[in-house]
Amino acid sequence: MTIATITTDINIGPFKIPANGQNMITNNYAQRNNLVVELAIPEPLKSNTLATVQWLHKERKLSKIIMCSIHQLPVKNNELEELIKNMENVEFHFALEGISGKGKAYLIETAKEAKIFMKSQSIESSRTTWIDLHKTMQNS
Repeated sequence: MTIATITTDINIGPFKIPANGQNMITNNYAQRNNLVVELAIPEPLKSNTLATVQWLHKERKLSKIIMCSIHQLPVKNNELEELIKNMENVEFHFALEGISGKGKAYLIETAKEAKIFMKSQSIESSRTTWIDLHKTMQNS
């Protein structure tokens, strides 16, 4: 069984994380959680189907996958269903959120959380202060 890290496109949900940054984040997560990474898998730019990961899973029998964020999961339902079908027994780790799990229910709930998060309002941090943010929180 193989533990792999995955890098995807720079655009990860609300984040912009280049591949070298993704590698640093996932490798740090692996080290902190005593996981020995044996394979680094780069997905093609502009792709969020995790097709390369699924293809390599058939060959290498991946046991654990470490990704930067839940926002790297496929967005379209049919693509998520394909991932679940092919990788239901693989343990998924998401470094930025600090969560891990496996199985159909876990992946569905994780993808649902990512969709909910993407619908939330963004606050331009360079145009506000901590006091304004505190007031916004109190008013909600």
